This record gives sequence, C-alpha cells and structure tokens, in this order.
Amino acid sequence: MRGAVVFFAAVAVSFGASGEDTIRCRNGRLVNVGMTASDVSSRCGQPTSRTREEIPVMARLPTGAVRQTGTTHAERWIYARGQGQSDAMLTFEDGKLKRIDLVTGP
Repeated sequence: MRGAVVFFAAVAVSFGASGEDTIRCRNGRLVNVGMTASDVSSRCGQPTSRTREEIPVMARLPTGAVRQTGTTHAERWIYARGQGQSDAMLTFEDGKLKRIDLVTGP
C-alpha cells in the first residue's frame, strides 16, 4: 500500500455525561478504564444489559481522504448503580474497557 496512514480512529457514539476514568459498582468495588471485560465482570457481576457491535476503523490518507481499513468489536454494558445514582455505561473495545459514561434515565 502506497502512502502512510496518518491516524486511525474508531467511530463511536457517545451517550450520557462526560467520560469517567473510574466508577464504583453497586457492591462498592471500583473499576477503571483499561481493565479487561473479565476483570470488570468479576468485580461488578453481570450487567443489566449488554449490546455488541462492530465499529468501522477509519484511516486518513495523505490526500486527506478518509477510508475504512477494518473493524473493531465493541460491547456496551449498562450497570444499574442504585438509588440516587446514574446508571453506568461501560464501552469495551476488543475486550478492554475504553470508556465509562454516566447514563441519565429516559
């Protein structure tokens, strides 16, 4: 392939409030960005809901054009954290926690 790929970016949809680095589960245990899905599950238990999707990976070419170069797998887990607290949406990409967002009710 001719030309260098300048950068890769996953196209993701952001929900809720600003991203958090750490969040406390309903049982009081902490999880933070960078943990594996297995680690989060062992600390917080099973999520209230779980969705899975493929996200396109885009590359900007030296010409300025953007082209899809592949896909990454993402999961979004929702945890109900208890009365008076916003639910938490955890976004995993390829098995690692990438983002934590607080989700306001409908």
